[in-house]
Amino acid sequence: MNALLSLLLCPMLILVSALLSRRTSTLLRLSAVLMWVQMAVVLAVCVPRLGTHQTAPVVHGFRLDNTAALFAMLTTLIVAAALTHAVGFFLRETASEHAPSNRDLRMFYLFAALFYLSMVAVVAADNLGYLWISVEATTLLSAPLVYHHRSRTSLEATWKYLIICSVGIAFAFLGTAIFYAASQRVGAGTTGSLSLAYLVKHARLYSHSMLRLGFVFTLLGYGTKAGLFPLHSWLPDAHSEAPAPASAMLSGALLNCALVALWRTCSLMAAAGESRFVQITLLPMGAATVLAASLFLLKQRDLKRMLAYSSMENVGLIAVAAALGTSAGFALQAVNHSLVKAALFLLAGNLLQQYGTKTIQDIRGVLNAQPLQAVLLFVAAAAVAGSPPFGSFLAEWQILSTAADTRHIITVIVLCAALAIAFIALSMRIAGMVFGESPAKKKTAVSEAVPVFSTMVIPGILLTASLLLGVVLTSAAFTLAEGVAR
Repeated sequence: MNALLSLLLCPMLILVSALLSRRTSTLLRLSAVLMWVQMAVVLAVCVPRLGTHQTAPVVHGFRLDNTAALFAMLTTLIVAAALTHAVGFFLRETASEHAPSNRDLRMFYLFAALFYLSMVAVVAADNLGYLWISVEATTLLSAPLVYHHRSRTSLEATWKYLIICSVGIAFAFLGTAIFYAASQRVGAGTTGSLSLAYLVKHARLYSHSMLRLGFVFTLLGYGTKAGLFPLHSWLPDAHSEAPAPASAMLSGALLNCALVALWRTCSLMAAAGESRFVQITLLPMGAATVLAASLFLLKQRDLKRMLAYSSMENVGLIAVAAALGTSAGFALQAVNHSLVKAALFLLAGNLLQQYGTKTIQDIRGVLNAQPLQAVLLFVAAAAVAGSPPFGSFLAEWQILSTAADTRHIITVIVLCAALAIAFIALSMRIAGMVFGESPAKKKTAVSEAVPVFSTMVIPGILLTASLLLGVVLTSAAFTLAEGVAR
């Protein structure tokens, strides 16, 4: 119960503040402070779980194991960074012609707190039923964040997000029901269970045909939520229409929830001796997602949609890692993608406010106008493309080497080609923004400088963390990641 209270306290204080606060600036700053307090609490609770096989029960149906501990810390870090950046972002937005109302900001923080709690519930769920409920909750609670601007395009993106993900989660429900039915068919008197620990322990006793059918449905369901090709159509719209802090949370934290759900079901199938079936179904889907996303990147003209397709590419890589069963590749790729992509979406939010547009062609001369931001943008692009010495390079190397070692040569070829295309596409677009000639002076109502800490230092911290994983903690990162997702 102590663990439960510690994980709930600060988000609940943010929720209460959002309901009661009448001063926008106070709510913004208090929420950022509370999330960093929450980060300290989560570290204290979760760090002892890393690298061990011991689990800590939170409440019935939820526990902190290696995977839950890692992703709870990662989720908290991304949300804390996003809400810290939001201080400068929203203060600047309130000075614009289309300033959000006080009620809009209060609703944003109310749903952000609930969204955070639902994501922690996903990664800590030790019951397939609670896992399904938590994943569905993340959809419902993040939809108001996508609709924050109340525009026609944001309404369309929110509607598409809700409809497509709800259809997907219906498939996941069928898969969950089939897993439960399989657990009832062991012998007389067996009541069945949705406990992951119980299912994994007895997995080899269950009907393999039912397990395979259940996995196919859960793959369709959670694959839709993760944005796997061809179930990805909601992702670019939702990520591009949400405000920058929400986009950072969607890409850096929400996508991990669906991927953790897939990892849990893959672990169940592996315990049943069905790893080969997982590879037959999930591996081509992951590789196709990486290839499709890289091709989409070539024709993007919208900055935030480009970053959304980059997220889709990384989701495909993480799915490949899950299919191959490489815990190191899965954990490292997820961590590095979250850190770097959150930084990129926060930087994109700065550029959108400074230039008044998301069109890449109209964002030029960042190096002359904002040298520090240009450097961070260039570094972030290199990191997300998997360039050494960032941690993403380690992760991609681990995934490719595992695929090669297991004789999935076609997968290796497809991934290498797709990663090369994505690198070229990102390099061309980012280089044009950083080094291009500044457009004619076109001042907007929000073109003044914003607080440096919340808009520059936070992305810098996230990028530094990815760099440390790649340079300082190379051997330690692999050792830790090997045990994290087991």
